[in-house]
Amino acid sequence: MQITDIVTITELSNLLGKSRPTVYKYVSDYESGNYSAIPHSVKSLFDKIMSGETSKRGVFEYCDHWFAGKAQSSASGEKPTTLKEVIKLLKDNERRLNLGKIKKYIEEELGR
Repeated sequence: MQITDIVTITELSNLLGKSRPTVYKYVSDYESGNYSAIPHSVKSLFDKIMSGETSKRGVFEYCDHWFAGKAQSSASGEKPTTLKEVIKLLKDNERRLNLGKIKKYIEEELGR
């Protein structure tokens, strides 16, 4: 089974809010076992697809939940969030946040 047996590269590109060349690279890295080069959330999606236990609809629902903001902002031409805005949000809410979880999430997205 391959990832593209369930969903096309173009569909993945739209769902993830990434370019097709980027998605091709993610798929290639996944298929060669180079998981550290893929964001954790994308690897999780690929794992879900490769498990054979999800349908195309399931892929769309997963992406709608986890990647909707990325695809919508790139499709709508919405201004991307800046690092400065994120840092301000973190500083303003530092006492209310679990910074350890946030750090772990960022490291997983970076494949570290």
